[in-house]
Amino acid sequence: MKLHYRQNGIFLPDIGLWLDAREPVAANWISHAHSDHARAVHGQVFATPETLALYQMRVNVDDTSRNGLTPLAYGDTVAFGPARLTAYPAAHIVGAAQLLVEYAGERLVYTGDIKLRPPLCGAVTATVPCDHLILESTFGLPMFHFLDCDQARKRIVQFAIDCLEDQAIPAFFGYALGRGQEVVYALRQAGIPTLVHGAIARFLPTYQQAGYDSTGWEPYEQPHGVKGKALVVVPGMRNILEASGRDVRIAYVSGWAALSNARQRSGAEHLIPYSDHGDFHELLAIVDRSGARRVDVVHGYTAAFARILRQRGLDARAVVDLQTEAQD
Repeated sequence: MKLHYRQNGIFLPDIGLWLDAREPVAANWISHAHSDHARAVHGQVFATPETLALYQMRVNVDDTSRNGLTPLAYGDTVAFGPARLTAYPAAHIVGAAQLLVEYAGERLVYTGDIKLRPPLCGAVTATVPCDHLILESTFGLPMFHFLDCDQARKRIVQFAIDCLEDQAIPAFFGYALGRGQEVVYALRQAGIPTLVHGAIARFLPTYQQAGYDSTGWEPYEQPHGVKGKALVVVPGMRNILEASGRDVRIAYVSGWAALSNARQRSGAEHLIPYSDHGDFHELLAIVDRSGARRVDVVHGYTAAFARILRQRGLDARAVVDLQTEAQD
């Protein structure tokens, strides 16, 4: 199966399908709803129902364009010209999915952003046997090793409890879609009063509909009413929190928390290395379980990870990073 790696995304010319195209195209698969993957109005869009709901919140999809949205639930298969398309969970954010493309006797899997460990919120990844694997490698170096979701939940909750007992304000930074909702979910499941920044709160109903109950959170309206409550805000709030004059203690929940300079970079007191991307060993496991003869590595530490795969006897190559910095 032919593949064209372009600045606009990945194109499969044999069947006329794009993967995570950044600009409008005739037909596109959207792996998940982060803005670096779901950002244009296309003629036809394939994605999971959750991703389509989030995608429509991100872009201006009118009634005519909405007719071109094709939901593909996990495990469902649809014919697309001479090919068959099947969606499988990727455990990145709610709705994130891998795509299996079957064409002319070949099985191609595009993972999009993926992790192998179960997430705090989202379906568990299903590894898919294939001939050719296109794998994202955001954290494809041996130094990256992350907590599982239970460990991360305990660390999040305990940090909040410790701060509140000291009459301090626990603050967690989260991206508007993904990490923010997971932290809110962990806190509310533990019964901790939680204030949520509006950029994160707008996507909470989709998580609620997917079965992740964060009922009881309140909107964050600085600077009043924060005493005795945890804050979940976007990273851009750091300077405002630090200048508030309050005893605010910051926890950094991210794959980047595994770096030796993470405290200096984030300004955080507490580091929790939990990610919605796979760590080095998770990525190796995905490759091994796929049985793929060829692996194309996209995003992140592509050259290094591809070299490691070649040392393990695989036909692997690094692809020039096509998209903006991964959200984590």
